[in-house]
Amino acid sequence: MSKLSEFRAAERELAAQLEHLEKLKQDSGLQQELAFNEELKALMDAYAMTPRQVLSILRSAP
Repeated sequence: MSKLSEFRAAERELAAQLEHLEKLKQDSGLQQELAFNEELKALMDAYAMTPRQVLSILRSAP
C-alpha cells in the first residue's frame, strides 16, 4: 500500500471515529455515567478515600 493510500485510509478511519465520538457525547446514558463518576470522585476526595477503600466497602455490603 502506498503512503498516500495509507494516509487516505487513516483519514477515513479517523472521520468515522470522530463521528462515533460525537454520537457518544450526545448519549444521555454516557452523560449520566460521567456525572456519576465526577460526583464519586468528589466524594472520594472529600472523605480522603482511595478507589480500593471504596470497593472494599461496597464488597462488604450485603
